[in-house]
Amino acid sequence: MATPGKRLKRLIAGQMLASRGLKTLGRPVAWVTSGAPVEPLLALGVIPFYPENHSAICAAKGMGAPLCQQAESMRYSRDLCSYFRVDLGSQVTGQSPFGVIPAPDLVVASNNICGTVQNWFRIIAQRHGVPFLFVDTPYSDNPPTRAEVEYVQTQLQELTQKVAGLTGRKFKESDLVRVEKNSLEALKLWAEILHFGAEKPAYFTSFDAFVYMYPIVTLRGTRWAVWFYKKLLQDIKDRRRHGQQSVPGERARVVWDNIAMWPVHKGLRKFFMQHNIALVTDTYTDAWRSDHLDPAKPFESMALSYTDIILNHGPMFRVNKLIAMVRDFKADGFILHSNRSCKRWSLGAYAVKKMVTKATGVPGLVIDGDMADPRAVSLDNIKHRLEPFFEMLTDE
Repeated sequence: MATPGKRLKRLIAGQMLASRGLKTLGRPVAWVTSGAPVEPLLALGVIPFYPENHSAICAAKGMGAPLCQQAESMRYSRDLCSYFRVDLGSQVTGQSPFGVIPAPDLVVASNNICGTVQNWFRIIAQRHGVPFLFVDTPYSDNPPTRAEVEYVQTQLQELTQKVAGLTGRKFKESDLVRVEKNSLEALKLWAEILHFGAEKPAYFTSFDAFVYMYPIVTLRGTRWAVWFYKKLLQDIKDRRRHGQQSVPGERARVVWDNIAMWPVHKGLRKFFMQHNIALVTDTYTDAWRSDHLDPAKPFESMALSYTDIILNHGPMFRVNKLIAMVRDFKADGFILHSNRSCKRWSLGAYAVKKMVTKATGVPGLVIDGDMADPRAVSLDNIKHRLEPFFEMLTDE
């Protein structure tokens, strides 16, 4: 019986093979941001490709440094997002764990995750000489207002019309409803999977979620994602039935904030296991469990779903999210990744730490790192910070 890891590898290989084959047969390809509204594209038969996710895999495979250096040799600052630098380096050199990446016929971006992507994806469009389409989502510390949802809804309807015109494909709302049903089913499965971290002891951790989030990001809206998560959910239930907890001898439980540190992901996971610490949940993978989608209101619910996400809100939203996670997942502490590349997410880390500790009574720790550039991440330094923190958690 195939393990989840093997199934994921086959899924990724199958996705890339299908994308290249369909591109050859004339299907259009869109390079999109991770927060871009993918459902209208899928409804129109457009193949999405996610440069951010590709950069994360490059970083996890040890390719981050040389690809970043390639971008820097083109006079792009090292202070810029490492996902951008890895992606540009890959485009220029052709180096990728996936082999040949299908070239885009159009580029679709949304600023609901950060402001950098607007310039990054415009550069992609210029390099390939293809149209650049952009969805603006209002940024606030509060849930979206009715006016804000309507503003984004109008853009999504216009985006759909533009993509249909550019690709020569006919839009049918029934196709959009079908795709949204797939997205909603996958999102519900993902939410159920993530909740296994709330059990004590945990039967699923964020180190697992960081890896298995691939389909919910890049295959959202497809039956492939639904298939994968049904299998993964059954695997977790089987492990629980046999008492196979994620961290044998679990001694403490921790919440993680921000993106994973892909260059040291394996080493960090091993260190947590050695100290019997379970990383029970995180704000990163939780961002893809939105329950706003409603196929009965396809455009309106999409507008709310793609506007009301953690990175489109300010620090207080993050504070409240972390407080809820600490309580719901019975955590003994929390860790804030001060991510050199993601300044929007790392904003006010020490203030966030103070407020979450005050509200929950559990200690927090801020650690410096990066999501893709190994030159900005020191596993040894991180271990030196984590060791006394773990001792404090397990001594209490």
